Amino acid sequence: MKHHISPEDDRFRSAFEALQIEPGEFDHAAHVRLAYVYLCEGSVESAVARMKGALLAFLAHLGVGDSKYHETITRAWVMAVDHS
Repeated sequence: MKHHISPEDDRFRSAFEALQIEPGEFDHAAHVRLAYVYLCEGSVESAVARMKGALLAFLAHLGVGDSKYHETITRAWVMAVDHS
């Protein structure tokens, strides 16, 4: 079954990619939501690559650095969302 994102999901993705989401708003549910949006728009590999880029940009924007990003966990969550 092909899933489609809602206008709200599209606005959320756009806001996150534009670095307009507050750190406190990007909780676990928001991570899963972003993975879902990316999966609706492409393959697992594409979603992983887009998640990585978006998360690293967000971390850089916050001045946190890449050390908070974890490739294996990101890939696992994208795959888990794809499986559900």
